[in-house]
Amino acid sequence: TVEGPGIPAISPRVSFILPTGHREFTRDSFGMQFNLPVSKQQGDLAFHGNAGLTWYPRASADLFDNDPERVSLMSPHISGSTIYRLRPMLNLMLESVLQFEQLPTADGGKTRETIFTLSPGARGGWNLGEHQLILGAAIPIVWIESDSSAGILLYMSYELPFGRQ
Repeated sequence: TVEGPGIPAISPRVSFILPTGHREFTRDSFGMQFNLPVSKQQGDLAFHGNAGLTWYPRASADLFDNDPERVSLMSPHISGSTIYRLRPMLNLMLESVLQFEQLPTADGGKTRETIFTLSPGARGGWNLGEHQLILGAAIPIVWIESDSSAGILLYMSYELPFGRQ
């Protein structure tokens, strides 16, 4: 839906996941992700929320065997962010994600990890004719069960116009 007075923008989506080497158990497994993002802007503040799940219907269950057993893994997640427009093309951001990631065990079973990420950051942009150059930085802090880690995320995006009015 399109955002309006008292109405948030809602944009359900389904994404297909191609096999990658990101995690051992998903290397040769297709997957799907279902998301229900909701956004609302109030003046210089924007609020975003998302609920969904990632599903691997045939993930590798036995990581130590040449002929692995397959298991269906479902990992729900919820996330939210607040973005403050400090200037027209400069935003301060605070994003968070709570995941309940289901993982295969070596004996063919399943286990679940709770992962929480809190990521403060900022992004700025410049208009270059009809294009935009976006630079951003964040400090994601990740808690997995009783362990934590932090990092630095830097990104650049060169954005082209999307369609004509």
